[in-house]
Formats: sequence, C-alpha cells, structure tokens
Amino acid sequence: MSTDIEVWLLFAPFWILGMAALIGGLWHMVYAWLVTHRAQAAGHVRKPAAFSSGLRWHELTDQGRRHLKRGFLWLGAFFALTLLGIGVGAAVGLLLGR
Repeated sequence: MSTDIEVWLLFAPFWILGMAALIGGLWHMVYAWLVTHRAQAAGHVRKPAAFSSGLRWHELTDQGRRHLKRGFLWLGAFFALTLLGIGVGAAVGLLLGR
C-alpha cells in the first residue's frame, strides 16, 4: 500500500464523523425552524416584529429549544472534528516531510 493511501485512511474517520455531524446539525437546525414556525402558525409562539432580531431563547417552545441545542452541539462537533483533522494532517505531513 502506498503512503498516500495510508495518509488518506488516517483522515477517513474525521471525514465520516465530520459529515455525519454536519448533516445532523443542519437537520436539527431546520427542524427547530419548522417547529417554531408551526407553533407560530398555531398561535402558541408570538411572531417577531419585522425589524426584530427574532425570538429569544425563552420564547421558543420546549421542542424548538431542544432541537436548537442539539443543532449547535452537532455543528460544534463538526468544527472540532475539522480542526482535529487539520491538526492530524499537519502532524502527519511534518512526520513524513511533505
């Protein structure tokens, strides 16, 4: 096996876990948006003014807060895995002298 393939195999866990974290984070963000808009349509959550910055944390429904929290968690995991993968790549690059 060549060293290029071995180096790419070192990155495979970061790629796979990073893509899963990104997809999970985006899904939770979209679902939090859907839950909030459904609650607004039903009259449970107020609609913000046109020039407002949006709803505050305490104004969301429990389900919206939960999905938003999970979305931020998964997106943070994506960024952490990305930085970790860059660090491993730099370390392997230095060790192999490329």
